[in-house]
Amino acid sequence: MRPFRRYSRALLIVLVFAVGLISVGLLFPACHILPDKRAACVQGWIQRKWYCALLRVLKVRVRRFGRVADEAMLWVGNHVSWLDIVVLGAQRPLTFVAKNEVGRWPIVGFMARRTGTLLVQRGDAASSRQTAEAMAWLLRQKRRIMLFPEGTSSNGDNVLRFHSRLFQPVTLVGGAVQAVAVAYRGEAAVLGPFVGEDEFLPHLWKLLLLPEIWVDVTFCEPVSAALGQRDVLARLTQQQVAEALGCGAAAYGGRRSRSGTG
Repeated sequence: MRPFRRYSRALLIVLVFAVGLISVGLLFPACHILPDKRAACVQGWIQRKWYCALLRVLKVRVRRFGRVADEAMLWVGNHVSWLDIVVLGAQRPLTFVAKNEVGRWPIVGFMARRTGTLLVQRGDAASSRQTAEAMAWLLRQKRRIMLFPEGTSSNGDNVLRFHSRLFQPVTLVGGAVQAVAVAYRGEAAVLGPFVGEDEFLPHLWKLLLLPEIWVDVTFCEPVSAALGQRDVLARLTQQQVAEALGCGAAAYGGRRSRSGTG
């Protein structure tokens, strides 16, 4: 039954991605006839529904700790896998900041570009500056952004240093930053990380072996951008994520959700 389950889920994933391509190819452009804020709401709703559908097919079980701070328009967190994007995108409408290479991935890259993902070339000051300007504009529009300040993914055992450059927009616009810690549990802790030379499709195929994927998402207490400069914010939020992963969700003692959509 295990091979049958794997292939049947793979077929469902193909269907989910087909729906996603249709949505970003047809429905997203159609939203432009709506006022900007209304269009953003509709597009955000479509994205969340798509992420939730993919979580259901992959049998992802999300346990959520802490509270989502409505005043925090910038989320920052550790990065373990491409699946982080699906898990977090199912929580709230988000604009993601991703490395430029993602935009060249088959299918996923097309969807990322169409949904407004901000693609930044690592090590390129001009690209970072352009991304920072786009982030500042979105933050002024009260659009929530997800940033992975480590600049790369890790195996989930530790938290890498948070690079501070892209914290600058929130210090200019004001508001709050919320750190988000993501931890895969059980077998997913071994198969979940997407690091090094891993490729998307082979990694997805491995994940289909798992009957369930358990992931903990901890929302830390928001940090006001008024507390300091970008270096200070990067250091504080990196510490929050490290503590959340090291101490467990009990450190934040929030309400918890066991559904695949959070």
